[in-house]
Amino acid sequence: MHAFLVPEEAVTTWIRQLADERSVLFPQRAGQENFRFMPVKPASVIAFHGYRPTLAPPGKKLSPAEDPLFFFRGRDAAQPELHPMLDHGDRILAGVRPCDLKGIALLDRVHQDGQPDPHYLTRREHTILIGCDCLAPCDERCFCAAVGSLGWRDNADLFLTPLDDEILIEIQSSAGEDLMKGRGFPPCPDLSAVKERIEARRARPFGRQWSADVSRIQPILASGGPSHIWDKHVEACFSCGSCNLVCPTCYCFDLHDTRDLPDFQSGHRMRTADGCMLPTFAQVAGGHDFRPTAAARQKHRVKRKFEFLNVRFDTTSFCTGCGRCGRQCTADIDIFEIVGDLIDHAEAQR
Repeated sequence: MHAFLVPEEAVTTWIRQLADERSVLFPQRAGQENFRFMPVKPASVIAFHGYRPTLAPPGKKLSPAEDPLFFFRGRDAAQPELHPMLDHGDRILAGVRPCDLKGIALLDRVHQDGQPDPHYLTRREHTILIGCDCLAPCDERCFCAAVGSLGWRDNADLFLTPLDDEILIEIQSSAGEDLMKGRGFPPCPDLSAVKERIEARRARPFGRQWSADVSRIQPILASGGPSHIWDKHVEACFSCGSCNLVCPTCYCFDLHDTRDLPDFQSGHRMRTADGCMLPTFAQVAGGHDFRPTAAARQKHRVKRKFEFLNVRFDTTSFCTGCGRCGRQCTADIDIFEIVGDLIDHAEAQR
């Protein structure tokens, strides 16, 4: 695949041109400090520097918090008419950082597993990903390098790396190649030399690091971990579920059927985001709750990210190290610190 070294101003112009052709979403400032993936419009600011992680990861555009699955109609409850709601709209998610590329790659595997999810997969099929590399940590919360997300690019159709006032554009798929046709960008004269410059600029160490490799976390969690660590990290927890809602790899949901007024002969089924930190998440008929305490829910959440799903999907971490959960937590509870305490305790017992 080809690579181009392009002035940054030309790249921003190109993204605006793409937005004239189809829906393009790019991280844009929302308020004083936050960013969101929003549609590129004529007045949008397109900046590759000064990045902070968006409030919600771009993967939520593929699996929205409220997702209508189908409409139904008919008097006969046994044989209603069903009309699936599938989103075939073309979109480009541009400026997707490596941690979020990895998050989308993991969601792809989840939604292809077992019975494939046509709603997610239809959106994914009609979505082009333009990745954007990080040469410095986005803020003090990130730990992407510690979980193997830094430099992730496998599922990007195009991968951009800002370098001074130029941007390296690497084509990684046929869809990415189609986006570059007729743009007239100058080819990169010496890709190896440019990549050496990039790596020389990359911060080392990159973000927060644990005292042990991420591969050590799964066996530590398999042993359970001491209860005082789980209790310590939920003392101030409100069980609000914010950590679930901003996580790139959380995908739990609830279902609701709504009938339309006035005849009640039609309606729709809605899928809504759910989260394991919410008090009623593990409650079943009869009122029994399998995880009635915040500590039990937090333990389940951490084990999902670093043990259960890793075994099921043969990977080292379902946490991408983006830091969103700690960044958005009202009580400043940080999964990095929870895992760090578990590692330190396990190392002290050796």
